[in-house]
Amino acid sequence: MPNYVGFLRGTADSHAHLGPDEAQRTLERYLAWSEDMDKAGGLVISNGLARGGRVVRLTEGVLASADGPHTEATEVVGGFIVIEAGDLDQAEKIFGTHPHLRFGPIEVRKVGENGCED
Repeated sequence: MPNYVGFLRGTADSHAHLGPDEAQRTLERYLAWSEDMDKAGGLVISNGLARGGRVVRLTEGVLASADGPHTEATEVVGGFIVIEAGDLDQAEKIFGTHPHLRFGPIEVRKVGENGCED
């Protein structure tokens, strides 16, 4: 069965309005979703991403890097989930149940089995 990755997108402050109790309940909902997917056999891997990192470029044969991701972006990728699904429609339905959708979109893409695919 093919793998699909969901990139959890949101603004840098999409969870900032949550008080400590609601933030804990939100985390528990995220973890419960992943646990349910794991028990069903469809979860491959999931994790959050560090807020900072580097953007690496090769320009005219010269390697350069800059701090990133760029905070001026409207949305940032805060985490990812890889699941198994029969097709993109099924992956969309599965990701459509994720509690993150209260805070931002989830970009769903098939993991290429032979490199980049259409």
